[in-house]
Amino acid sequence: MQKYNNKQLLPNLIKSMKSLKNKALEKDIIKQHHDQIVFDLKRAFLQFITLFLIRQGPKYSYEIKAEILKLSKGGFDIDRNNLYKKLRSLEKDGLLKSQLEPSIKGAQRKYYKITPQGKTLLNKSRDTLYPLLSSLRKNIVKR
Repeated sequence: MQKYNNKQLLPNLIKSMKSLKNKALEKDIIKQHHDQIVFDLKRAFLQFITLFLIRQGPKYSYEIKAEILKLSKGGFDIDRNNLYKKLRSLEKDGLLKSQLEPSIKGAQRKYYKITPQGKTLLNKSRDTLYPLLSSLRKNIVKR
């Protein structure tokens, strides 16, 4: 049976507790920053992908949300309210136009169509993003 020195036991216990607390804090900090990175990426990506999808043809919000989820293989599930806010903002700025159309399944749907200004923004954004993403994909390797 091992004997413990009471003078050493308490400092060792405190040291162990501090170590556990520091690891928990570190884990919280990592989670907090990771969540912020994901939030920022989604926010930045939403405008581009929304314009991209609508350029293919008029779409209503549910179609946009479903296509984003499909294209991202489930990795980018956008909050419906954030999508509505983005659509209203893009329309207010003249990058999209909307039109209400009847639906076989209930209430009318608001379909969005890209404007010439929206196409210009999409093209300019694509010209900036594609080389950047290509470079990142090429130069950043999982380690």
